[in-house]
Amino acid sequence: MENIGGYTGLTGFIQLNQVSRWFESASGRFEALKNIDLHIGQGSHVAIVGKSGSGKSTLLNMLTGIDHPSEGTVRINSTEVHTLNESSLAKWRGKNVGIVFQFFQLVPTLTVAENILLAMDFVNVIPVRERARRAGELLSLVGIPQHAGKLPAGLSGGEQQRAAIARALANDPPILVADEPTGNLDSNTTGIILNLFTELAGAGKTVIVVTHEKVSSAGYDRVITLRDGAVVADTNRER
Repeated sequence: MENIGGYTGLTGFIQLNQVSRWFESASGRFEALKNIDLHIGQGSHVAIVGKSGSGKSTLLNMLTGIDHPSEGTVRINSTEVHTLNESSLAKWRGKNVGIVFQFFQLVPTLTVAENILLAMDFVNVIPVRERARRAGELLSLVGIPQHAGKLPAGLSGGEQQRAAIARALANDPPILVADEPTGNLDSNTTGIILNLFTELAGAGKTVIVVTHEKVSSAGYDRVITLRDGAVVADTNRER
């Protein structure tokens, strides 16, 4: 896969050291994550799996800077993410992490191409004169260039997810994180999406997929299993 647009992000290296996250409530402390030590290298294709309540979403929030650990450190691309304020976090996230959500979260009043352009406008990394061309190239990359001028409602679920992936790649982030990206898709579309993630990892992106589904044939080179907020298995696999 070619590097679309020729823009190069930072090295996708992630380090979580002794990360714990707990929440206080009237019934006491709930520990969502417990002493997580996790290092993920550039170009890795990683699945984080576990049942509902295992800590997957909380770990995702650590990786993307959406939440901070109660204890421990989160270092991504030499940046100590847990120390950034909200303004700095927004800028950092826009340049370094693309997020693909289960329910797409495309702006419904904007066309597919405009959704991608909006992501570029927000971060202001891609030169203005290059943005329309890059949006078209990204839609070609995910296989839906014919839908550039359509509103999200005019696309199938799988097409919307591909549009969401194109938007997540808008600023060429070194890290792509997908949160249950195939939970609402049929088996054929699921295969297309997972193959695309494999290709992106092969091109140098660090791709992390958070899922409760089986991953036996999904092409991951590493599977991390969570249970009750702790890593209970970390398996390297041949891609």
